[in-house]
Amino acid sequence: MQKSLDVLRDRTSDTPAFRKAANDVCNHLVRRTKRALLKNGIEPAHVVVIIILRAAVAFLDVATRAFPEAPVGVLGLKRDEQTLKPHWYYENLPTISKNHTLIIFDPMLATGGSVEAVVKRLVKRGADPKNIHFVGIIASPKGYERLAKRIPQNNITLAAVDRGLDERGMIVPGIGDFGDRYFGYVGRAIIG
Repeated sequence: MQKSLDVLRDRTSDTPAFRKAANDVCNHLVRRTKRALLKNGIEPAHVVVIIILRAAVAFLDVATRAFPEAPVGVLGLKRDEQTLKPHWYYENLPTISKNHTLIIFDPMLATGGSVEAVVKRLVKRGADPKNIHFVGIIASPKGYERLAKRIPQNNITLAAVDRGLDERGMIVPGIGDFGDRYFGYVGRAIIG
């Protein structure tokens, strides 16, 4: 997995190389998560996959292959680049109960604001925080600590925790904007 992480961190990696490396890391993290769930007696039939648009689309194929019976919830939030606060723009969730094991997928855990908002939303919809898991590629210590106040630390699976955040709330050293790189955007997307 380290080789794939190195490709993700290399700012000169082209889109095909970045996507392949992302897929390799996602595969590794999902397999690790599934093994841990099975070891703890959690039935795959009780799993609900949650993806946060847009970057978590990278996890979707791998997650649905690992948990083929799992319904998929899709949540859309966009972080305001000035305030660093998340803004909701989409929600489509299956029925959720305290008995479900929810796995939130999002490659980057920077400030933790978006995933904290997701956890609050899932709890409001009926989830038990102790049954919520998070799978991501890279986190900042601040994001990790913020999430660990909402769900059990043992429920957080990451490939790496980097040293911190820059003044724009981006993970340092990080890998840049995961979504832009994964979706092949050279510049920013045009919305609207």
